[in-house]
Amino acid sequence: MPETVMLVLIGGRSAVPAIAGILQFLNEVDKIKYLLCKGNQYLQFYKNVKLVIEQERKDLVCNDETDVAIVDPNKFDEVYEAVKELCRGVEQVKYVNLTSVPQTMAISVYSYIQEMYKDVLVFSVNTDQSQIIPLIFGMQPVSFSKKITVENYIAMCGYRIFKSMSYESSKESIIRYFIENLEISTRILSVIRSNGDTIKAPKTFTMDFTRLGFLNNELEDFFQTLEKAAIIKNLKISSNKVKFRIETNADYAFLAGGWLEMFVYMSSQQCGFDSIELGCELDNYRGEIDVFSLNNANAMICECKTGSKLESRYLSDLSAKAEKLGGNYCVKLFITSKIQVEKEFINAAENNRIVVVSGKQFTEMTEILAREMQSPTYARR
Repeated sequence: MPETVMLVLIGGRSAVPAIAGILQFLNEVDKIKYLLCKGNQYLQFYKNVKLVIEQERKDLVCNDETDVAIVDPNKFDEVYEAVKELCRGVEQVKYVNLTSVPQTMAISVYSYIQEMYKDVLVFSVNTDQSQIIPLIFGMQPVSFSKKITVENYIAMCGYRIFKSMSYESSKESIIRYFIENLEISTRILSVIRSNGDTIKAPKTFTMDFTRLGFLNNELEDFFQTLEKAAIIKNLKISSNKVKFRIETNADYAFLAGGWLEMFVYMSSQQCGFDSIELGCELDNYRGEIDVFSLNNANAMICECKTGSKLESRYLSDLSAKAEKLGGNYCVKLFITSKIQVEKEFINAAENNRIVVVSGKQFTEMTEILAREMQSPTYARR
């Protein structure tokens, strides 16, 4: 049988439409050929697309000499001759993705394909609606059968996930307790966190809350809840003095701030997003992405902070991460457990096209995440 070929055009402002189209039909072809707009950014898009394909089908090899052509997209004849050369000896072109490239390039390719091949599906991609749009009269749009994952998206940006955190559903009840009792919980957790971001576990803690304005029953309720959730052990409370033991570094990390990341992840799951990753670390890039969500090929990253002091560098760090992952196409949320956020910090966030979500909004977290993904405060552009 002759090889089944897909022809993919790469241009425009993003590699997302190219990848979205490829993934729908990847298991139905033997080879992919590429026609690129001239320019370094499109060559990089092509390299990133290959990274994604390697994740999905390692057996699909692309020869840069015979399977790739670069053209001036505004020269009809040049494009026509290039696609003719790419398809030399190809008996069956089954799929052609025309999305994102300039009109002249798309029409030139369409003309050649329609002239030379029968039973070919020429299509464009609507990422907002997760649909393949057949460019054939009478054929209706088809919903994606395979959604782009966070891992795919990150690969499109030229990175790989080095490691990510596992979500612990067993901690959902204690997270809900923190949210329902946010003010008292964050005050006590800040005292625990004053021991540093990390500890060497197991470790026994002895804390005196006498001068911090806590009622004894508040301390009892909070720490007994932690004990029931098996996050602390050997609990003793007497006259606002508390003694307990933390057995693992992971349990301390959860109390030191991990609970907020898990809350945002949990809320993102409730939104039904296509793909969500928790605590992503990327190769060749310093810094963690606390929660990364993807829906209909649209990206959103969340930075989560539980400390009482908010610094402007947090916003700069978040913007730098987004710049590597789609720039203004990547929605940015800064989520803090603080009930009230200073106006100066909010203004700085607005200047960076970042939405700030404070503790007083936590009961609406799912709605906020869904809204920002669908109709962001700062439009993707």
